[in-house]
This record gives sequence, structure tokens and C-alpha cells, in this order.
Amino acid sequence: MNKIKKDIEDGIKLICKKVNLQDLKPSDHIYAYKQYGFYSHHGIYVGGGYVIHFKSPANKVAILSLSRVEPKTATTCPECGYRENTGRGVIKTCLDCFRRDGNTLQSIHYFMYGVPLLSFLLKKRGSCSTITCTRSPEKVVEAAYELLRSDGFGQYDLTSNNCEHFATYCQTGVRASMQTTLVPLVG
Repeated sequence: MNKIKKDIEDGIKLICKKVNLQDLKPSDHIYAYKQYGFYSHHGIYVGGGYVIHFKSPANKVAILSLSRVEPKTATTCPECGYRENTGRGVIKTCLDCFRRDGNTLQSIHYFMYGVPLLSFLLKKRGSCSTITCTRSPEKVVEAAYELLRSDGFGQYDLTSNNCEHFATYCQTGVRASMQTTLVPLVG
């Protein structure tokens, strides 16, 4: 009974775990909620205030919007040179560009690996996995940079090859997305 209670308490602690940006370490799998929490955007923190992540070929704001109005093209970021609505595929941006949702800078959260199944079931999809992280921090960052150099993560697909698949692959060597799967993967 104590193990179940501890699993529940651990799951509740993880639900809203926000990150202090100064606590980030290279190789951290991080995410930020977008579109009022409708989905989360994932990436690998590589140090120096930068994130490598996988962007869709079309602006999700336009995809998710019920209106037919085209979103405005943002100005170029003075920090990293990224320009919203232009960079696609595997990209490297500053933390602010990664976590920007319109005019709002969203909180950054840690993606958790190896969580107990009960904790996984208590959490919001896309915030943790029962899969165990298998790579060293150096190998995680190396994998992210290799995919950036080669743009070799394939064509973006919302359900089978998205930003969470990318970050999970960098961490574990397995393409998985907990926000798009109905059954938790155990590994």
C-alpha cells in the first residue's frame, strides 16, 4: 500500500514541474505548452540558452485555428536569428523562441523518463514516459546535433514523427510520443 501511495504522490509532484531556466543542463528533454495547453512542444536543451527541436512544415496556429486568417510573420529573433513561420525540420533556436506561444513566453517543463505506470497514468500526455532513458548526456546532445546537421529526422507528421518523437529518440534511440499514443510504452 505504501508503494501505491508513493507512486501517486510522485505522479502529483510531476504534474506541474516547471523548470528554472538556470537549472537546465545540456541533454535535458524539455517541453512547453502551446495553444492554451492543447499540445506540448518538445526539444533537447543543448546548453548556452539553445534548444534543438523539430518543427512542423506548417504553422500549427494556422492548422489549429478555426479561422481562415493567415498568422502574421514574426520578426527575426535578435538572439538566434529564428523567424517564426519560416524554419522547419530540425532547428536550433534560443529558449525564448522555443517557448514562445504568440506573444507569451510559456514555462519550460522537464520531460520525465522511467516513471512508474501509475504516475504515468496520472500525468498529462506528453509530459513523461515509462521508457527508460538509455543515453549519456553527451550522446543525447550529439544525437540532436547530428540530426540538426543532416536534417535527417524525416518528414514531420503530427501522429507518427513529431517533436516529441524527435526528443525521445535523442534520449533513448526509440521514436515515441506519449501525447499521440493511447497505450504507454514500457521499456
